[in-house]
Amino acid sequence: MEELQLTLTPARVDQRNFGIQLSSWRVGQQLSALVVDSRPNGGLLLSVAGKTFTVSSDLPVQPGTRMALEVKQVGQEIVLRRVPDSPQGRTDAGGRAAQTTIELSSVRPSVLLNQLAAQPARFGSTELQEIARELRGRALKMEGLTPGAIQRGLRDSGLFVEADLLAGRMGRARQSGKASLSQLQAVALALAEDLDEELAEARVLHQLVDRATALLNGIAQQQLASLPQDDGLQRWIFTLPVQFGEQFDDVRLEFEREPRQADQEETWRASLTFEFPEMGAVTVRLQLRGSSVNVAFDCKIPATAARLGHNFPTLEGQLAARNLSATGLAVNVAGWDDDPTPGTSGLSVEA
Repeated sequence: MEELQLTLTPARVDQRNFGIQLSSWRVGQQLSALVVDSRPNGGLLLSVAGKTFTVSSDLPVQPGTRMALEVKQVGQEIVLRRVPDSPQGRTDAGGRAAQTTIELSSVRPSVLLNQLAAQPARFGSTELQEIARELRGRALKMEGLTPGAIQRGLRDSGLFVEADLLAGRMGRARQSGKASLSQLQAVALALAEDLDEELAEARVLHQLVDRATALLNGIAQQQLASLPQDDGLQRWIFTLPVQFGEQFDDVRLEFEREPRQADQEETWRASLTFEFPEMGAVTVRLQLRGSSVNVAFDCKIPATAARLGHNFPTLEGQLAARNLSATGLAVNVAGWDDDPTPGTSGLSVEA
């Protein structure tokens, strides 16, 4: 099977506990790794017991894949050998076949928060329970959603942690979702180290570590996607959890600000994508130029489109109350018309 060469990045070498972990590895030891990212040059970003490594690989591997690795060589250079899955597949403590791949959709914030709703209490760790409460408390509450709550959610999402640190806003950086995920990662890993790896509790803790790692990697990818463009376009991308009763779901938001021309009003674009119970998948697209607003809803379910279109007069009134003029409102249903241009399918209102 393929051998993977482990690369120590400077950030990892500087971590005080990193060398301690490596020194505990022994030839023949088997490790469980999660592929966090696949690089264009063939390298893989792996998460092993809460630590992230870069390895070189000649074989393409999809992010989210679980792989078993055997330590073949230690010392100045560390060589890991990929171990093939058994024909019968691995089994968990209950005798069920364990998945070798974590689907990308399973590492959404809502998946972790739904798991944290009940799991922390079983480990007897007040620290883990407190982190779980904090992460769940950050979710937007649909029954009382306000612009201020959304603003706080965006600010504390983790996208601006490094910017806050550079600006000296240490408290805000420590209170971010990114900091809480890092704490969850560290606490769950410490608890798992005291347990037999074959125990169901250890598997659950490692799953928490893997999901926190994947979410942290997702925030890093959103930060890269939010860097200023060469043409002056600015973009910010977020994924925020929202709470319905005791259950959690996700909302993806994207904001764009066009480069401002001397003779034009500033233009902003925003999109909001979600899939809530009974509503199905919905994408809301907005364009704000000065005080003029265009809004389009793309829906999967015709009944949802009809309900949204029925509320257009209320939406116009709410925009007017904020000194905004609705120059175009539209609702589209996927499957009725492949053209996503506002007003081409479903219901539309042109002011």
